[in-house]
Amino acid sequence: MNKLEDKLFKEGLIEGNISKLKKIAKVDVHNHCGLGMRFSTYNKWAGGNVVPPPKKMDGIAGIDEYIFGETAKFIKTSEDIEFLIESTVLEAIDDGVKILEPSIDCHWITLFKTHQEYFSTILKIKNKYKELIDFRPEVGFAKCVPTENLDNFLIPCIDSGLFNSIDLYGDESFDDFEKFKEYYVYAKNKGLKLKAHAGEFTGPEYVRNAIEVLELDEVQHGIGASTDDYLLDFIKERDIRLNICPSSNFILGAVSDMKSYPIRKLFDKGLNLSINTDDLLLFDSGVSEEFLYLYNHGVLDADELNEIRKMSLI
Repeated sequence: MNKLEDKLFKEGLIEGNISKLKKIAKVDVHNHCGLGMRFSTYNKWAGGNVVPPPKKMDGIAGIDEYIFGETAKFIKTSEDIEFLIESTVLEAIDDGVKILEPSIDCHWITLFKTHQEYFSTILKIKNKYKELIDFRPEVGFAKCVPTENLDNFLIPCIDSGLFNSIDLYGDESFDDFEKFKEYYVYAKNKGLKLKAHAGEFTGPEYVRNAIEVLELDEVQHGIGASTDDYLLDFIKERDIRLNICPSSNFILGAVSDMKSYPIRKLFDKGLNLSINTDDLLLFDSGVSEEFLYLYNHGVLDADELNEIRKMSLI
């Protein structure tokens, strides 16, 4: 079966056949649940009046401008959160994703009457689709969140036993990772996998700082590490996975030319990699399309992309 999947996946890339690619097992381990569905799905749910995302955005500021100016205004109730999570899971299933680790913001807990109602909603969705996908909830939070909020919202999520991992995201001009160290130590002691966004718009020093202070198991993006061979050796030695999102990097301006996309060097260095969506609503590209995107730009060949696909499933 594995050899057949290898054959079909490579054929799908060469033929440009998305339908064939969708039939092959993949992961999506860098996915923001509030934006984890197609724009068409979100727009229909929101009444058909949502302004489409721009084709190019100015980094995190551009994302925030669109989210807080457009999509966030439709999210007001616990039922809305349930829709966002379930839609993210359904989109992943449709794309052949077998392992899904979507970041679910800890602040969403405030839209539920009780903490337990929040956790039960996520668990209900997990159990509903357990035969189709390995849905591993991830608790996420932004760098701008006050410590008081983290104590009130993040800690209960970690304590719930529901979440498999933790992720930190936001403006990369903020680099005081020490602020969050105790929360990462706490999460690690509770058995959570440790992730954080680093190196999307910043260089190797930022990535190293995030890894060392937070003791990361995985880096969301991490392409900024590509200019430092010593750091790449360090990442490889620790077997830290970099969860790459090509369309996101291009549309947000983290890279200007896909022909020289850093994943080429990361792959050649033998790093542990995965290919992911980041924000499907914004970038309109599922995991299958992301693989095809890299193939069509000549970044990696079919055998190399299949190797990444398989290594990410382990």
